[in-house]
Amino acid sequence: MSAGWNTICCYQQRVRRRSFASPPALHHVASQGPANPCCAQGVFTFLIESLGVKNVQFEELLDLDPESLQQLNPIGVIFLFKYPTGEKPQRDKPLDGDFDFAALTAPHEQTDFDTNTNHPLWFAAQTIQNACGTQALLSVLLNKDSASASTSSASAEAEAEAGAIDIGPQLREFKDFTSAFPSDIRGEALSNSALIRDVHNSFARSSPFVSDDTRLATEEDDVYHFIAYTSINSTLYELDGLQPAPIRHGDAGACPPEIFADAVVPVLQRRIARYPPTEIRFNLLAMCEDLRVRARETGDAEMLAREERKRREWRWENALRRHNFVGLIGDVMKGVTAAKVREGTYGAWIEEAKAATRKRVEERRGRGQAGDEMDVS
Repeated sequence: MSAGWNTICCYQQRVRRRSFASPPALHHVASQGPANPCCAQGVFTFLIESLGVKNVQFEELLDLDPESLQQLNPIGVIFLFKYPTGEKPQRDKPLDGDFDFAALTAPHEQTDFDTNTNHPLWFAAQTIQNACGTQALLSVLLNKDSASASTSSASAEAEAEAGAIDIGPQLREFKDFTSAFPSDIRGEALSNSALIRDVHNSFARSSPFVSDDTRLATEEDDVYHFIAYTSINSTLYELDGLQPAPIRHGDAGACPPEIFADAVVPVLQRRIARYPPTEIRFNLLAMCEDLRVRARETGDAEMLAREERKRREWRWENALRRHNFVGLIGDVMKGVTAAKVREGTYGAWIEEAKAATRKRVEERRGRGQAGDEMDVS
């Protein structure tokens, strides 16, 4: 059951009807375009902290540069793209890579965190209409759990190299509970998790004008989707809950974590190349170690101050997300309108606003943006 999940990211097959278009949540809802990516960094970072994950954050990447990505020592990446609603799903072979059904049934006997031993992937089918962002980050987190690592120095070193992280007791319990389930039942279990649902909903924007009515998306709709890429068992995987299985890119064992950045960038470039040159609505977030930890370990006071300032800004943005500004906006609009009426310039003001709006819409379309996308330039 997916009831009770508020929108903080997109759904791919259905478009929500709204009587009032509220600002986008993470990046996109219905026919709106990507929002400020700084918001997504803060939302995702504090979302996983609320789930109990330790010392992990998200960083936006401004270009597809392997060196910039590798400097973050990424655990994985979350990629946002416009979902091709008119494209028929490929059930036998994806457009790029290969379905790896065998990875879901790898041997369970091994308990040490050994990069040379295959571990079964945690993969869930997406059954929740508006939680693809949350599911994408969970796809990485639940495949990077460090709980099975032994206390030996050799295992600890292997754990660090493989990007293992502490996902916390509650997510670990959820992972253990769903480990024997098939992917579709895992998706249902995710939708029924009170912890994940409540944390997810706590980051939804406040709006009294959201309708639960849905309709099937068409090629005319701008619909966006989050997916994840990470190195598991030294193999590059694409984790997309709308696909029947994880998608392997390259040979098995050919992508240890230390070359993840070099391996994933060409895959992303090929995906972007499927779109027209005017399509620029993509976003890439790297999941990495909390940069404050690195700053403290290296004694970099300037970096630590910068990261602490960034966290304060994220907290402020997340607080604003939860506040409903409709009343304030309504009062301001009434005040401005009354002033224009008293001045006798109301009609000219309206016509001037219409002309300016039409001009902006045409300019955005020329840049490949959606007509109703917020212009932050």
